[in-house]
Amino acid sequence: MNLKKIQSEKMREVLLARYNPEWVGQFEEESVKIHNILQDNCHSIHHIGSTAIPGIYAKPVIDILPVVHDLSVVDNLNAAFERLGYVCMGELGIEGRRYYWKSKAKHTHHIHLFEDGNPEITRHVAFRDHMIQYPDSAQAYSWMKRCLAEQFPNDIEAYVNGKESFVRMIDYRAGVAKTDQLEARDDVSLVPYCSKWEQLAVAEINAIRETIELPYIAIEHLGSTAVNSLSAKPIIDIFIALDSIDEAEQWVKPLEALGYLYWASNPEQSHRRFFKGLPPFGLARTHHVHIMQIGDEFKRRVAFRNLLRQDATTRKQYEVLKQQLAGKYPRDRESYTAGKGEFIREMLKSYKHDE
Repeated sequence: MNLKKIQSEKMREVLLARYNPEWVGQFEEESVKIHNILQDNCHSIHHIGSTAIPGIYAKPVIDILPVVHDLSVVDNLNAAFERLGYVCMGELGIEGRRYYWKSKAKHTHHIHLFEDGNPEITRHVAFRDHMIQYPDSAQAYSWMKRCLAEQFPNDIEAYVNGKESFVRMIDYRAGVAKTDQLEARDDVSLVPYCSKWEQLAVAEINAIRETIELPYIAIEHLGSTAVNSLSAKPIIDIFIALDSIDEAEQWVKPLEALGYLYWASNPEQSHRRFFKGLPPFGLARTHHVHIMQIGDEFKRRVAFRNLLRQDATTRKQYEVLKQQLAGKYPRDRESYTAGKGEFIREMLKSYKHDE
């Protein structure tokens, strides 16, 4: 398959639409045409993706998953699919799949065709069914997508990557998690600064604000991903300050609906922690939410972020320290974090900031 052809025909824009009940009829109409092509080789045809989940926003593209008895004969039918207006893309990165889109000018339908027994069938159907069964998660997913689309209207890869850890958490809850996430390690790994981190943080904060109607004093993107040009673990750290830590329990279920795992056994109950993407619930951590009471500790963390943003020398010293600690403690996050404590305290002693 010609890579330039793929890139030129692939959707770049992220355009979401309010749920349309007509999507069901569009699926049914197209599935009849697909069945006529596959004939006796057709095992079943499923409506998948967000257009199959009532009440949520979606790209107005009908995702169709036909299941066949014998995949080996499907490629001989490409001409028939092309007559329906489809572009035949082969596997396109997923072994055992045949992928088609319609049409070249504007995508209206996607076909993801698999042979009976492929685990991707169960995964796609299970995700759809879980979203239908748990409407709170479905609505949280809908808002998450809308907030990501607002930040990445012309970057489909960033949009898809931004919601991957949520999807993998749902896969885990539905019992269809992929082997790669079940076997993933939670290592400490630093990567160069990425300009998309700030947009991802804005999208996540907006999703939290839209889906959780609870009072808070402040919500901030903190940690190294909030500092331009600083290498970091690629994790968006969001801190939420409450009037009282006693209010934190109210946030557990809404954050779980957004795909977070709550660390209920954390011995430090004055600092509640939630993780998104943590293996085996995901492939790798992508977001942390920290809830604490407004006070000196919250202000200290904001002050250190601001110091790093303003002072290039301190920023470089901190980066070198983190790289040394990551090399020394690649699988020990507690020691990695503790090793930064003294440096942070010393830097803040001489830093004048607004209280």
